[in-house]
Amino acid sequence: MTRNAPFDPEALAQVGRAAARLAWDGGMSVLKPDGQVVPIPLVAEPEVYTRDELAWVAAESRAILSGAVKVARVLLERGDARDVEALSGPFEGLEAEAMSRLFEEAPCPAVVARVDFLVPRDGGRPRALELNATIPAMPAYADLAAHSWLRAAARARGFTPRAERELVALCGSHMESLRETLLAYYRFRGGNRERPSIAIVARPGDAQIGELRRLAEHFRQMGHRAENLVPMETDPDRYDLLYRHVWAHRTPPESPFARALRAPARWVLANPVNGLLEAKALFARLSEAAEDRALCERAGLDGREREAAERLPFTRLHSEALVGRLLAEREGFVLKRSWDYGGKSVYLGAEMEPAAWEKVVREAASDRRGGGFVAQERIFAVRRTATRIAPEGISAGDLVRDISTYSGLLPVHPAGSVVRAAASPIVNILGGGGLAPVLPEDVYAKLL
Repeated sequence: MTRNAPFDPEALAQVGRAAARLAWDGGMSVLKPDGQVVPIPLVAEPEVYTRDELAWVAAESRAILSGAVKVARVLLERGDARDVEALSGPFEGLEAEAMSRLFEEAPCPAVVARVDFLVPRDGGRPRALELNATIPAMPAYADLAAHSWLRAAARARGFTPRAERELVALCGSHMESLRETLLAYYRFRGGNRERPSIAIVARPGDAQIGELRRLAEHFRQMGHRAENLVPMETDPDRYDLLYRHVWAHRTPPESPFARALRAPARWVLANPVNGLLEAKALFARLSEAAEDRALCERAGLDGREREAAERLPFTRLHSEALVGRLLAEREGFVLKRSWDYGGKSVYLGAEMEPAAWEKVVREAASDRRGGGFVAQERIFAVRRTATRIAPEGISAGDLVRDISTYSGLLPVHPAGSVVRAAASPIVNILGGGGLAPVLPEDVYAKLL
């Protein structure tokens, strides 16, 4: 599903440098806690998919999301004590209060979500690793990577400015897809303004403020009043639509924005507080539903959702019953804390010494913090040569690439993909990795 760029290595590096400068100027950066703005490296080799391949992974992402929501509902209503604890136990305070209203009051549990996949090194379709429903980030980053690369490549190939713009338009826009989704949700909630006002709410000093500012700029270009705000500045009555990019546990309970979290039926809030949907324990139970006919029927999974569950890597809530298997098959398993993010609390058996792995496996079997741990089949991802463009210079190496694909529960929902590359099996775009441009094959072909 990848192709070599139509450039020799030197020309490709030049295109990568030009594209990276365009992307960094547009906001493809992260804000460090010390206030330093760090550009996100760009991989010069694009990731090229056919439209059919992109459509398949989008449909898979949506089936996983809808299946997970159905399983979550039934487990909270009729699950055993461990299920309830794994899904709701990690949350407290405002987060727990708001989430208790998710299935009772929120008109849509997940307007926007993202499923992260790895492409197996042995070939075959991408395999899903986890679901993100709280902050399904990177739509602006994805556009900056793809559009900047296309512009730089088109210029290097001698295209006219008009042809360059046509290439970018044909590629499509994640930001526009998100805007169309939010607008459809606003209409679904009864809104009738042509261009509703939008508040993009994030915590002070949010690492992804560069992306959020670019997103607000796009919304304004499309005729909306759009502002980047923090919870203490966000009066929900002053905006037609609220786009949440902040964890509830980082939202001051006394802030005006907290009112919207507590009453998702009153304001047009995307997304309501729904952290339990991305608990890895829920992913494990969806995986289990592929074999547990009773759970599958109780949840009401349809054929597409059941097939998607069958394709998930084997994932289970970790317990004493799994210790023997994990020790015997160390290289084939990963342990992850159910409620954590950013690649923390992840242990790869193949990367650990047997004694260290055994210690982690035995201790994790009885550790219930954050919903406990899940054991997941290790997907060994394909590594490919990559030219990494960073502010400090250009480097070449073999990098792992994932593919993260957007979805949502409404008829109108995002469906694009973003690709991250990393030196480590635990994908991190700053730790030796970056973002790769994602191009539909027909767009890429026009460069030839």
